Amino acid sequence: MIRRLPRLLVTALIVGIGISQLVFTLSDWHLSDAGAYWDAAWRLRNDELLFPALADPEASEVYRYSSWFAWAWVPLTYLPRGVANFAWSAILLAASAAALVPLARQRAWLAVAFFAPILVGISGIGNVHPLIVAALVLGVERRSGPLWIGLAASLKAFPLLFAVTYLGRRQWGRVAATLAITAALVAPTLLHDLSHYPAGAGAAGILVAWPPLYVLAVAAGILISVRVAASGIGWLASATTVALALPRFFVYDVSYLMVAFARSGAKEADRD
Repeated sequence: MIRRLPRLLVTALIVGIGISQLVFTLSDWHLSDAGAYWDAAWRLRNDELLFPALADPEASEVYRYSSWFAWAWVPLTYLPRGVANFAWSAILLAASAAALVPLARQRAWLAVAFFAPILVGISGIGNVHPLIVAALVLGVERRSGPLWIGLAASLKAFPLLFAVTYLGRRQWGRVAATLAITAALVAPTLLHDLSHYPAGAGAAGILVAWPPLYVLAVAAGILISVRVAASGIGWLASATTVALALPRFFVYDVSYLMVAFARSGAKEADRD
């Protein structure tokens, strides 16, 4: 019993925090980040700047993504705002559930209890992150893996570092495809006026605030990821490198580790 006590305490802590997070999220489902996507799509509809001058570049309503995502939101702007919000919430919750399926199949219930409230919480503010995580969790080992990493990288840039695992495995075709897809998705954004693009890390900045340390940590992460790519911790190394490289780190970014946890023990037969 004494030996089990630490595990019981950790389990109780994770479950308790998770329940409180779910209660808080469900009582304050405000979709503020989704507002940024809606506004960006509305500006495109009206031939306005995708990246206008900002009074507060750190506000959640600020659009920071590639132009293709704003165009993808344009059809939603023809719906009543409430209907669009409901549809987007359903999509994010479905993506959250899909990302948790591999963990549930492994009966990794503690991991499910840890990550589920995080994904639901970020869904509550309408951030696209659950879709990104689901695409990576379910897609990186498939033949279509470069597409999913490319899509994620076109939205949040640093998931591109997941391709380092391909590099370490000497899967040159996958590396090239990932880079090409990312470039193709990002390139149209360069046609927009980027003079007001919100590039600063702001208060959410971590290692990037100390450039020498940041460069050293990211470089070390890449080298380690290449070295262990073919091992069972290959995805864990690249996921950790992604987290270290993010200029703006939020609690929900820890969910990038789900790619590693979901792929642990995966066999070649699981691939397409």
